[in-house]
Amino acid sequence: MSNTSAAAFTLIAAILCSGVVYAHPQIQSAEPGAGVATTAPKQIRIMFNETVIPQFSGVELKDQAGKTVATGKSQTDPANKKLLVVPVKEQLVPGDYKVEWHAVSDDTHRVKGTYSFSVTR
Repeated sequence: MSNTSAAAFTLIAAILCSGVVYAHPQIQSAEPGAGVATTAPKQIRIMFNETVIPQFSGVELKDQAGKTVATGKSQTDPANKKLLVVPVKEQLVPGDYKVEWHAVSDDTHRVKGTYSFSVTR
């Protein structure tokens, strides 16, 4: 194999492998969405680009004072394992809320992030 062929093969292999090595679940959408003003939700729904494991995924919901709001057990939608669903156990009063989420995909990659939304009524 020539040096050019070997270099091309190495580059192609690195590109193909990097997609596998650096693949992580990413948020595609959320309900309520980031920055959205909404009525009090009964659940937090986060759609990922990969299947997530509900036993190792979830959210912590905090009010504008930083107090944790009670949530239920994380589940995935039976029809779509990429959709994480977390019940909100308390009636949310008007104000700002922060969602601190974490997710583990089938390939065991763990990611986390935050976003905020507002409740208007």
